[in-house]
Amino acid sequence: MAGKSNSRSKLALIVAPAAIAILMGAIWPTEFIRELENMTIDWRFKTRADSDPAPDAKIALVGIGDFSLENIGRWQDWGRNVHGEFINALTYRPPQLVIFDLLFPEPSRNRDEDLVFADALAALPGSITGMNVHPEIRYTSEGVKIILSEAERQSLGNISDLPRVSGEISKLHGGETADLPIPVIAESSYTGSVYFPPSDIDGMRREIPLVVRLDGKVYPSLVLQIIMQKEGVKPEEVIVDLGATISVPKRDGGTWQIPIDDRGFHYLNYRDTTRFNIIDYFALFVQINKSESGAPWPEKLPPIQDQIVIVGQSATGLSDFGPTPYRAEDPLFTVQATALDSILREDYITRFSRWIILVVWTIIAWATLFLLRNAPIGIAITVPVLITGLFVFVAFLFFTRGSFLLPIILPVAGFVIVHTFMIGDRLALELKEKKYIRAVFGSYVAPDIVNQIISSGKTPELGGENVNITILFSDIQGFSTFSEQLTPEALVELMVEYLSALTDILIDSGGTLDKYIGDAIDAMFGAPLPLEGHAYKGVIAAIEMQRKQIELDEFWRREGHPEIVHQMRTRIGLNTGAAVVGNMGSKRRFNYTMMGDSVNLGARCESAAKSYGVYTMITEDTYKEAREVQDDIVYRFLDQIIVQGRSLPVKIYEVFEQRDRVDADSLACIEIYEEAYRTYLNRDWDKAISLFEKSSLIEPFQPDRDAGIKTNPSRVMMARCGVMKVSPPEEDWDGVYRMTTK
Repeated sequence: MAGKSNSRSKLALIVAPAAIAILMGAIWPTEFIRELENMTIDWRFKTRADSDPAPDAKIALVGIGDFSLENIGRWQDWGRNVHGEFINALTYRPPQLVIFDLLFPEPSRNRDEDLVFADALAALPGSITGMNVHPEIRYTSEGVKIILSEAERQSLGNISDLPRVSGEISKLHGGETADLPIPVIAESSYTGSVYFPPSDIDGMRREIPLVVRLDGKVYPSLVLQIIMQKEGVKPEEVIVDLGATISVPKRDGGTWQIPIDDRGFHYLNYRDTTRFNIIDYFALFVQINKSESGAPWPEKLPPIQDQIVIVGQSATGLSDFGPTPYRAEDPLFTVQATALDSILREDYITRFSRWIILVVWTIIAWATLFLLRNAPIGIAITVPVLITGLFVFVAFLFFTRGSFLLPIILPVAGFVIVHTFMIGDRLALELKEKKYIRAVFGSYVAPDIVNQIISSGKTPELGGENVNITILFSDIQGFSTFSEQLTPEALVELMVEYLSALTDILIDSGGTLDKYIGDAIDAMFGAPLPLEGHAYKGVIAAIEMQRKQIELDEFWRREGHPEIVHQMRTRIGLNTGAAVVGNMGSKRRFNYTMMGDSVNLGARCESAAKSYGVYTMITEDTYKEAREVQDDIVYRFLDQIIVQGRSLPVKIYEVFEQRDRVDADSLACIEIYEEAYRTYLNRDWDKAISLFEKSSLIEPFQPDRDAGIKTNPSRVMMARCGVMKVSPPEEDWDGVYRMTTK
């Protein structure tokens, strides 16, 4: 009997690793596993960031930044003659290549501007512009298939394809139509595809197509075109072996061997994008003009001369931004530069075959299971833990030292599972997981919700209901600078004091905590239990939170905290409306939260407060519902705006205080401001500016007086009137202002 049991045990030890290896192979490509693995890859990028080498000295990035927009004007108003003048200025410090990571698919209203730009491009050998291939088949509103126009075919005729391609071309990113540079620009410059798709898992750009397919032919990407022009290579000299490499001859007789997969994609080996010193477009233009007049070239600027100059968008609010492993929003032309830098330094990621990893993993699992099958429980647990930790360490070390990318999630998870199976700890593990879920769920919601779930006797399930609530979002102004001046321990202690104090006010006012996001608080009034007058109670809670902020600032000042701490300010946004409230998330993990357009508008209200220099902003719906309950709060109508992500305008108001706490100057400021706003709507810009100047003198927050204050509503409107005076709005203008940032 014992012999049979021992045989079955040995059979299980043989079968279990193989079965788990097969399961790992099956779930390897799933979105869930890819998302987790991507997280570990991003951790590895961040871990080695401090040791990342400087980018190739040939690369110079020129960003169309806020300074450029301030001096040249809104991006949508730029004429192409601006780029022509910029290129002409560069001739005084001629770069090797000038690349515009921009699209020029439509002719300008003033065709002379196109000619100025085209002539400048033609005069500078090696200039490159972008195109964007559409992977989907497109149709007109009448259902007619869109094909390349005659002008686009003329442009395409000026773009050289790559004739030496082996492999399945149909797998390439491509289609039948594209955003191509207009003919005169296509004729005057080289062209490369600027498109690189975000990951369908997390929106990160993790790979870039180096070749694309259009109208049955293969064309180079922007990065590949740069390499070709740098080396003076003709298209027929480039060899594309899909699933292997792209070979580009070097001037010195060598060959670039750039790895690609069978779709023509190159996996990005990110190095910290902050390594790139982005020069402002207009600032560089000014500096070149100064140098032309005899001024010395600043040492802090790259030389530009004989460099590869890449021009892209870097101003906040412009569209060409996306997440990278280092930050949530990076200018995307730094990703192009990352790919180029990786190629120039031949710094590529090495990835291993999935099946090789699974075979090696299975052998290690078999070996450890047999060695530990009779070991004490303590050793049977300790040894796999040590092996797992060593593997993770080696994976990080290999990546840091040689860009070798070993998968972590599945090998570690499979190893843990197979050894957990061996020691028979499944039941204990499940109990721990249940306790963990309960603890996590309870930390996200108010205690009464947890009590309701307990009393119901039901496990929390996914789903929600549509209810009318008031949404509150709060955030600390300039919180990122706190971590620069405080130790991690001091920062944690500060956040505990801050979040505890404000959350107590929130809960005592009848609100429900949704979640914390760093220093931010997300909350709701009116759910899970109905709350009469929730809009008014939400506004009162915001007022009390602002009062508590003042008390905390004074307390921290007495405690001797740094000046930045006792000058802390909190921005709060509120909106009232219908939202879906309930248990949201996946079947494995969820929390009680809120979703919907009203929630998004509440969040935008908090972030928009920064643009106006106010600290508590509410929407018209919250304003109306709060006043219906009790009219003892002083508000100021600020503006009528369209926030990003919405098409309908919303009126916004600033919350001052309860009426008996508002001084005469504040009341006078509100009266003058609202008169100035009416004048602004009547297009009397000079009078409006005069009135806003008057109200700005008695604004509660003054940039020249109060720490941390950068602007106030009157100054914002003065500046806007100045713009309107120079560039008046159209005749049907209704006063609505479209926000350009979140």
